[in-house]
Amino acid sequence: MPEEIHKSADSTKEEEKKEATTKDKSTEEDYEAFIPKFAETGEIKTLLSWKAASRPFRKKDRSFYTTSAVIVILLILIAFLASEFLLIGVLLALTFVAYVLAFVPPGNVKYKISTQGITIGDDFYFWHYLDSFWLKEKENSKILVVQTRLRLPGQLMLVLGPPAGGQDEEEAKKTVARFLPFHESPKKSWMEKWADGLQKHFPLENIHR
Repeated sequence: MPEEIHKSADSTKEEEKKEATTKDKSTEEDYEAFIPKFAETGEIKTLLSWKAASRPFRKKDRSFYTTSAVIVILLILIAFLASEFLLIGVLLALTFVAYVLAFVPPGNVKYKISTQGITIGDDFYFWHYLDSFWLKEKENSKILVVQTRLRLPGQLMLVLGPPAGGQDEEEAKKTVARFLPFHESPKKSWMEKWADGLQKHFPLENIHR
């Protein structure tokens, strides 16, 4: 009886070891499949490199500032009547940031696409941290947007520049498409859709002026 118990205990241990080994192998295989095979891309080299604004920017019309100021003042009055003084502070802080971003032109940064990943200024992202990409136009500039697998940043924005000048859109698209899937239509979160709808029905500036 003791011998049979000892044998069954040994067989149980062997089975557990086999299961652990199988799990480790499957984990390694998944990890290897996730990591890009840099050897397949040939030598590590820069494929594209250009300089452009760090974010989309367009000089706003005077109507933008006056309309924004009227809306903020109305919201502050409502918050004051409701004794929401903390909300007033938040509104003032957000208004200040919005005005700075709308008034102060951004500086230029260097964008680089290589066989290893994407570099924006001093920040580098390996391809296996990136998910997919698409193209869109914002503030009269062509933008290459990259969805990441990271929590922060969730997206990378590579400013290609104005339509007349800057990095060639098709060349950038073909280069990134070697490593990431391309979305024909831009992906939009519910917040972006809401903001676009609000801007369409209640524009902050008279762009046809």
